[in-house]
Amino acid sequence: MKAGANAKASVERGATIITFPAVGTLVKATLNAKNLVERVEVRSDNPVLGDIVTETTYADYQDLTEAKSDVLFPAHIVQKQGGFPVLDVTITKTDTNNPYVIFPIPDNVEKAAVTPPRAATVDTRKMAEGVWYLTGGTHHSVAVEFTDHVVLVECPQNDARALAVIDTVKRTIPRKPIKYVVNTHHHFDHSGGLRACAAEGATIITQGLSKPYYERVWALPHTLSPDRLAMAPRKAAIEAVADKRVLSDSTRTLEVYRLEGSRHADTMLVVYLPKEKVLVEADAYPPAAPNSPGAPVVEAVNLYDNIRRLKLDVQQIAPIHGRWVTINDLRAAIGRPSTN
Repeated sequence: MKAGANAKASVERGATIITFPAVGTLVKATLNAKNLVERVEVRSDNPVLGDIVTETTYADYQDLTEAKSDVLFPAHIVQKQGGFPVLDVTITKTDTNNPYVIFPIPDNVEKAAVTPPRAATVDTRKMAEGVWYLTGGTHHSVAVEFTDHVVLVECPQNDARALAVIDTVKRTIPRKPIKYVVNTHHHFDHSGGLRACAAEGATIITQGLSKPYYERVWALPHTLSPDRLAMAPRKAAIEAVADKRVLSDSTRTLEVYRLEGSRHADTMLVVYLPKEKVLVEADAYPPAAPNSPGAPVVEAVNLYDNIRRLKLDVQQIAPIHGRWVTINDLRAAIGRPSTN
């Protein structure tokens, strides 16, 4: 109704197809001969999957009320994103006695769809000589300087964040290209900026299971909102790590390890700087603010067990989420004595 004349309806093979623009995209709804909604498709941009189609299907319409009110409801709802199933729900009962209540939409929510996002900001903190902690948002990065290049640990979220991080690295460590980007794991919020780094010519270091996935999804089109790699196409260089990878030169050594036993992601990598005794990790231990309850400790315990298994002399931890802490903060969070 809000689309007005921009809403179109047509009949194809006995089904009614309704298309209309909404929130910067196009919605396509398919109604069957009884005018029951069978499918809704929405096209939008995703930093990893590109021109993604979210498809929701509604099937097996029934009167699921106890009083048999003749109100039909889909007993099976399935949603796919980019062809991957993300939701599969079976409904066995509905209630038509719930009152119809209109809740006022807060102004900030209603305006969110039309308000341009704020520019990404990156704060720089020197952790050690040649090592910088890049914060300023929900997802952090770490830049490590070598003799003639830079290794960036994590390039997260999306093009905007990635480009802000890349520009900060160039200002902080001038005349040295980003040669490698270590990707901690494949989740969208940690891989959404990798295409921008690939466009810069950096080699993406990721766990072996993620490499074929990236090769497949990065071949998908990005036409709705072209990113840096779409505007300057090049074949992304991706290097797979099984369990360990060492980068070194005459000035520094950086070690990449697979985090065994992670329930968060089987592709999880951590980075260790032996000279600086700094560990960079994502999602295993997001430190809470001082004097506030922390996250569940299962992953943090696993992180600590991996540190001991690998015999790493960790003194400082630079989380991708949270704040810069010490190994004793991790020990305290999982209830281990500081001398252990």
